[in-house]
Amino acid sequence: MPRTIVYAIVEGQTENAVLMKLLATHLGSLGVDLHCPIIRFGTGRGGVKGLKLNTFVEQIQRFLKDKRQPVVTTFFDYYGFPHGEKSGWAFVAEAKLNAATYGLNSTIQSIERKIHQAGIEGINLPNVANRFIPYIQAHELEALFFAEPHTMATVFEIPSQAYHFLKAVTECNGDCEKINNSPQTAPSKRIQTIFPGYIKGRSDFAHGPRLAEKLTLSVVRKACPRFSSWVSSLERLAPN
Repeated sequence: MPRTIVYAIVEGQTENAVLMKLLATHLGSLGVDLHCPIIRFGTGRGGVKGLKLNTFVEQIQRFLKDKRQPVVTTFFDYYGFPHGEKSGWAFVAEAKLNAATYGLNSTIQSIERKIHQAGIEGINLPNVANRFIPYIQAHELEALFFAEPHTMATVFEIPSQAYHFLKAVTECNGDCEKINNSPQTAPSKRIQTIFPGYIKGRSDFAHGPRLAEKLTLSVVRKACPRFSSWVSSLERLAPN
């Protein structure tokens, strides 16, 4: 029976572990095999700080050129995304400057379109444009966790503090992706303020993958519409 291979390029170990636990089984049941390789550059592994556009494109195109013709997507946080002109990301800086005028969704979509254009440039392969689906998470991965404040507080072993997480969601009218992006108020920063013991990564001690095992995908999708739209695009890749 045919299956669709999807490579979701992520920026770190937390994203790798959370997406695999939250999405892999669901997509697999539809015939879509999800893999989440971590972006590589320089001497290190993971993270996008210092990532140059040409390095990013090289890695995207390596997967697109796979003879199995997989679908390639991305999962990077809008918060902290590279935007330096010298590193090739000038279009990101320009889009962010206009965010107040055009709104968050339009801003991210414009960045995704530019990434799509850069990713497929110079590749002469069948259907390559349809096989690349850039996605940027507003404002970062941890926004997904706020979909279930009580579950988050329970996994963190601070159930009495759930109201702090719930308050952040209420302030955004239930849209967790609108929890804003500053060094003080980004989703991960709010978590660290309430729970300084928050551990990133994919180890047995990391909180992200443990939480992902407890989250209900349908609940997360309802609270995070951009994420839900991206998941829908992956669901549509199911073989006929």
